[in-house]
Amino acid sequence: MTDSFHHETTRDDTVRGEHEAISTATARTFAILDLVAHSPVAVEVASVIETLALPKATAYRLVDGLVSSGYLAREPARKRLTVGSRLTDLAFGTMRASMRDSGRHALLRRLAHQVNETCNIGVILNGEIVYLDRVEAEHWPLRLHFGAGTRVPLHCSAIGKLHLALLPARRRQRLLQSLELRRFTAGTITEHALLEAELKQIRKEQVSFDREEYLAGVVCVAVPVLGRNGEMLAAIAIQAPEARMNVRMAREHLPALRGAAEELAETFQDRT
Repeated sequence: MTDSFHHETTRDDTVRGEHEAISTATARTFAILDLVAHSPVAVEVASVIETLALPKATAYRLVDGLVSSGYLAREPARKRLTVGSRLTDLAFGTMRASMRDSGRHALLRRLAHQVNETCNIGVILNGEIVYLDRVEAEHWPLRLHFGAGTRVPLHCSAIGKLHLALLPARRRQRLLQSLELRRFTAGTITEHALLEAELKQIRKEQVSFDREEYLAGVVCVAVPVLGRNGEMLAAIAIQAPEARMNVRMAREHLPALRGAAEELAETFQDRT
């Protein structure tokens, strides 16, 4: 009886110890992912060890596993850690799911019906803008075929310039230094000094315009969706042919657009 009890106790202790080890490894893995995802710059493994107070061997083992599985990536030259493609896909999938489950799509649809134009919601992801959701205007003779998951450049889209303008200064400068200001139309801003002047004005007004900068004949206006602490959670935008909505007319939609942004912010606060 005593031997049986001792055997069961030993086995329970072993199982409990294994569960605790798994739990610890899981917590450490998520802590590493969180650190890299929220860092404004690529992260040295030494910083992971110091910031998270991890044993050196443990940190390298966990990092190697995350890199080999694609959740983290290493810079080619300095081997610092950045977000990997699988973590990006996971983040986008999570955000897309939140659009379905939070009523945000219905809100976007109401806005599109109110202004009678195409509306979309976008976020910054790996140096590009990704559309989380989009509702097309029913009366457009030609569709642009921009669905959820479509990526557009930072420097010549309304949502992109808005994100750039409202990023923390250090991250904004880092992104600006790495951006290729490719020309898409005659209106594309291709000089860094002009772009920075534009971003300064956007920060002042809290509104961004695409004046046929990405697609000829298409105008867009975007405003931020802000969290309780003033951080930018996403952007919401209206897009239309210039023949029907020039910049002056786009400004007339700002009350509706900002109202929708405030409603969206409430869904982020309540559910994320």
